[in-house]
Amino acid sequence: MTQPGVTQHINKLESQIGTLLLTRIGKSFELTDAGLQLLSYAKGKILEEEQLLQMLQTDEPHAGTCRFACSGALAMHFYPRFVQYQLQHEQLQVALEAAPNSRIIESILDNSVDIGIVTQRQSSLELNQLYLGKQALCLVLPPSFKGTDITLELLENVGFINHPDGHYYAEQLLSAQFGNEFVGMSKLKQRGYINQLNQILLPVSKGLGFTVLPKMVVDEYPQPLFVANTLSEVVEELYMVSKKQRQLPSRYQWFIDTICEQLTSQ
Repeated sequence: MTQPGVTQHINKLESQIGTLLLTRIGKSFELTDAGLQLLSYAKGKILEEEQLLQMLQTDEPHAGTCRFACSGALAMHFYPRFVQYQLQHEQLQVALEAAPNSRIIESILDNSVDIGIVTQRQSSLELNQLYLGKQALCLVLPPSFKGTDITLELLENVGFINHPDGHYYAEQLLSAQFGNEFVGMSKLKQRGYINQLNQILLPVSKGLGFTVLPKMVVDEYPQPLFVANTLSEVVEELYMVSKKQRQLPSRYQWFIDTICEQLTSQ
């Protein structure tokens, strides 16, 4: 730029800010305090822009945030594995939300989550859907009930330990087990509710009630439990969903491979 052009820009800046940026001394100048602050701010913005452009042009496989949503039971299964992987890669961040199907789909469509696992095939044309397999549901009671004939009356007396997916799971399994005899969850007294994922089976193991959870969660619980035999296996289909027009960064590949490996082997 020419010297008159530079002078014109500085004059406009001073007019906009309402204070002097330069102290003019003949043909030289010194920055005022306001000028020094503005210069520091501008240098910071230039550096931020350079860093942003570098990030946008780099697809690091072990850096950045990975955002997932699934049921509470699946979160309980996968989160320890995700944390273990994150410990190996300090620049990787994992955000995992436990949510029902409807909220998972909403989160993917509004770009607040990138990968979800749902239990129903979706009709939206905006989604990629990958069938993963099925998960079996288990009727879980305290270990003291081992060998006992499980009736609906017994379950009504024992009481239900509820959790975020509790009624949804229980209605499927109890309807299949007891048919028309089961008229809904309202007849089952609730003995407790817990939304802390790793604590759902604690009250069951201590004898406070029964619950219904996917088999993979029950199999990993370290304390004794009694899994009742049911007349027929009750299973849910599982689908991995993501936004069709959203190209996922390479950092997601390990997570996708792990989810597929874990769930297709069920």
